[in-house]
Amino acid sequence: MPIARRFVEWLGYHPTPDEIARALATDYLSEFSALGIRFSRLNDDDSIIILGQYGFEDSAMWADRVIASSEWRARDTEPVQILKGETKERWCNNSTVFIETLRDRGVVQGHLMVAFHEAISADDKSRVAETIRDLCIPLALYLSFLNPLRAELGGATFPSAVREAGAGPLSQRQILILRGMVEGKTNHELATEMGFSVSTIRHETMRIYQALSVSDRKEAAKKAIMLSLI
Repeated sequence: MPIARRFVEWLGYHPTPDEIARALATDYLSEFSALGIRFSRLNDDDSIIILGQYGFEDSAMWADRVIASSEWRARDTEPVQILKGETKERWCNNSTVFIETLRDRGVVQGHLMVAFHEAISADDKSRVAETIRDLCIPLALYLSFLNPLRAELGGATFPSAVREAGAGPLSQRQILILRGMVEGKTNHELATEMGFSVSTIRHETMRIYQALSVSDRKEAAKKAIMLSLI
């Protein structure tokens, strides 16, 4: 799997999730005219976090959000039917979208959606699917490292009372971002102040949501104050 090895080596440079999505579309799947990439993490409560996106006009709609199970499962679309396992087919009917489950050691980590500029022919579908699945192996491993329920994030240690209230371990960087949320700062403002890209701030924000078991900035700020995290 030469393409998978090359992808693994590139992941060693610690790209942001959006950079991964862009690279998958413009480099690793460019020969198939990939239009857009979206990959998500599936949490233990069946909620979904869209981690990386590229090429989709509705990206802003899904950024910085934890999508509850009841919300995404209620959407009556062909991609959701595939995500829910209602069909074994991985291709949407128009042959322009392919969806694959990301698994690490049998555990579902999330999903990868690939959209193409035009329909993939029947003769090419198997080769395209095989290439995507080769790339899904390292991507699933990447997601398993991101999942705070399965991997230690390191950083500050909180009292047991705080853990019981629903806050997982947060790094010093995440604490600073959380403080900025309480102050009402935007991702762009935090990125400028901290010297990181907006994608990095957005990625860390989603990890904060997961650790605090919240779904948006307002809830995160309230919980931070309630638990005296800042």
